[in-house]
Amino acid sequence: MKQYTKIWLVLLGPALLLTAEAASFGGEEIPLDEARVFIEFNSTDEDFGIQFFWDGEAWGKMRVEDPDGKAILRVRASESLAEQGLTEGFFESGEPSIDELSMKEFFERFPEGTYEFEGTSLEGDELEGEAEFSHTLPAAPENLFPFEGALIDARDPLVVTFDPVGRDLEGDPLTPALYNVVVEVDDDHTFTVVLSGDLANPSVTVPPEFLDGGTEYKLEVIAQEEGGNRTIAETTFFTL
Repeated sequence: MKQYTKIWLVLLGPALLLTAEAASFGGEEIPLDEARVFIEFNSTDEDFGIQFFWDGEAWGKMRVEDPDGKAILRVRASESLAEQGLTEGFFESGEPSIDELSMKEFFERFPEGTYEFEGTSLEGDELEGEAEFSHTLPAAPENLFPFEGALIDARDPLVVTFDPVGRDLEGDPLTPALYNVVVEVDDDHTFTVVLSGDLANPSVTVPPEFLDGGTEYKLEVIAQEEGGNRTIAETTFFTL
């Protein structure tokens, strides 16, 4: 489960084209409201991927360049969507396992540095943004409760707990910017709370009104560092 609300872009037919054309720019330069590039690492499933998000004025074209100046993502709206414009973009890469792609190979594929966002508004103005991307990832949250396979009484409030994260994956000191705690059955039945990353004893109380008896739940605890990179730990528990 992701820490940020996902903005799904589901389009049929020719409405959205991923093309190799270079965007043409002109007119006024307008900064994007947001531009982010970040890693999501699931320590339980041992898979990871890179994600791109931006938000700003309505646009018809957008591209993202890596620190070497290579365009790694190009998006162009067409026909009716080009007339309406888009204001946000969210793209999530595939998430290979560590067995398929080592972390070292992943870092070589997506180097640290400044990723440039360049687009064209509906009025022909240039949209620009920058995102600083690093390879620093928080260590995985540990000692999650409910633990894997736990049986919980749905009639009582559930107190979710976990150990605070104090280091990154390399073992260097790191205090997360925040934690995202997610308890869910599916996308339509989700309880989410964001906590400060500097809590000494992080915990979240899930009200019994959310829980149903005889149900399987997934608990996700996500530690996110200042640049947006996040590490997920998961357990599955059951209610009676």
